[in-house]
Amino acid sequence: MSTSVKKKEVDFYPEIKDFISSQLKSNFLASNHKTLHVFWEIGELSTKLNKIISEHPAECQCLKEYAQTVPPLNLDIFAVITDGEHFEILILEVKYLSSVGLQQLSQLIGYCIVSNARYGILLNIDGQGSSRLTNLLQNDEDLSKIIRLSKGEKVEHKLGFMIWDSITKNFEYTNLGQLSTISGLSDSLSRDFSK
Repeated sequence: MSTSVKKKEVDFYPEIKDFISSQLKSNFLASNHKTLHVFWEIGELSTKLNKIISEHPAECQCLKEYAQTVPPLNLDIFAVITDGEHFEILILEVKYLSSVGLQQLSQLIGYCIVSNARYGILLNIDGQGSSRLTNLLQNDEDLSKIIRLSKGEKVEHKLGFMIWDSITKNFEYTNLGQLSTISGLSDSLSRDFSK
């Protein structure tokens, strides 16, 4: 008798990271953008940022001050995107539920605000968004674009909701939120690094 072991959420992290990395790199190259490096980690933000800096000092010196001041946050997955002078943080809040809703979106918003990460994606593996979440994101574009003041400077957070299909190992785009596709994320990042 064979027993099948149900995969856990973390089992999907490597394929999700690899897919996004390859898409970002391909899109950056297609837009003739200068070299952007993408470094991924799982877990506590400040500790893992210091790990990235120590492993990639030439590319990540611009992260040092941020890594020393960011509060400790235990994240599912995050990426540092950097050109060596400037960086952005992408947070992935990954769930493996039949349906995600406002609670999961609120968690992502909180992580983005506390860390000053400008990009956040709520990602459900093989599941949908609740009808309330879907209706809110369809009817209120501003819900996924948060603009606030931090230390007197305007900070804009862009959020999106996507579904990871574990069979095809690809995204199902929901067209919900400011970041509705990986191409849209790439375009936004390219504009940020072109300033």
